[in-house]
Amino acid sequence: MSTGYASPLSSGSYNPCSPRDKLDVEDMSPSSSLNGFSVDDFDATKKEKDAESCQQEELCLVCGDRASGYHYNALTCEGCKGFFRRSVTKNAVYQCKYDTKCEIDMYMRRKCQECRLKKCLQVGMRPECVAPEYCSTKKKSKDLQSVKDRPNSFSSDLPDVIVLDSGSVVQSRKASTVDSLSPEQDDLIQRLVYFQNEYEQPSEDDLKQITNQSLDGEDQSDLRFRHITQITILTVQLIVEFAKRLPGFDKLLREDQITLLKACSSEVMMLRMARRYDVSSDSILFANNQPYTKDSYSSAGMGENIEDMLHFCRRMYAMKVDNAEYALLTAIVIFSERPSIIECEKVEKIQEIYLEVLRAYVDSREKFRSRMIFAKLLSVLTELRTLGYQNSQMCFSFKLKNKKLPPFLAEIWDVLP
Repeated sequence: MSTGYASPLSSGSYNPCSPRDKLDVEDMSPSSSLNGFSVDDFDATKKEKDAESCQQEELCLVCGDRASGYHYNALTCEGCKGFFRRSVTKNAVYQCKYDTKCEIDMYMRRKCQECRLKKCLQVGMRPECVAPEYCSTKKKSKDLQSVKDRPNSFSSDLPDVIVLDSGSVVQSRKASTVDSLSPEQDDLIQRLVYFQNEYEQPSEDDLKQITNQSLDGEDQSDLRFRHITQITILTVQLIVEFAKRLPGFDKLLREDQITLLKACSSEVMMLRMARRYDVSSDSILFANNQPYTKDSYSSAGMGENIEDMLHFCRRMYAMKVDNAEYALLTAIVIFSERPSIIECEKVEKIQEIYLEVLRAYVDSREKFRSRMIFAKLLSVLTELRTLGYQNSQMCFSFKLKNKKLPPFLAEIWDVLP
């Protein structure tokens, strides 16, 4: 691979810090309403219990603790209910220290968050069921000053507003008070869509670095592999440039910027691939407009997860996700909680603003179906986490196949040599 591809992470003397363990504080607050989603809506047969089972204490399907009811479509305790809600609404990404084979019980639920989240999904907890409660019970933000009293800058501590180049201010408001898009929110969306289009295609000079000619001793599979990784490098570089243009990104610590870029790149890449999906050929049009099918990936030795990726693309196509929704989802993924983030609350505040703009945008387009559409869009974030994890596993498996990732991708995806 040519060293002409400059790494966005190599400048300066920063060394990424190692992931920090995070204490999982159980949410022991009283159970709140599902906001119109009753148990009957999810599984009416669960109410039909005989006299003997009614006398027995019901246990959480995730950890075995005493269950408090059906939460998000599964019988769980209050702790697992709160853990699942936080994981979905914050788009949390966890890492297992024990080879993802943990048996989740009342002890291990605090030790391994990744396996706990997987167990939640396995027992039937549904991310789309979180959205109604998320919209109605989101914690109240501090009272915001009027726009005219705000300094024309981004808050350096806990950002409640985003200031655009035009001077427009986008503030984080309660979802229940937003009836339609404000001019400031519309301004933010237009900016995101503009940069999304601006950084969609590599330059002609970059594309010229990619060659379809075989090198000495290179077979067809290696050629395919090299070609896809070269295209991927250009795609990740565009993702980095897009992220740098997002309002709020430049106000984060450099360490957090790097952590977010490394963690989000594969997930954002999946969103970009979905935008480039061609339904007629069931393929993905890469940066050079060349279609890549399931067979293309398989011939490159990268076919393990392509069916899941194509399934995601088909789903996004069926949902008719438009450019504005793609741009906002991309921003939400970039500003997601990740391991080793230093200023977690600042990142969460920025993400909250983009979530509110997405909700307002959906509501302005689909008054009567906005809740359902917003819930579906949030469920995309969970699927992206799975796809990102699969991508990481595939990258590590390349070593067993004597396939070596280019240094650029190995660095940004933390694939050790």
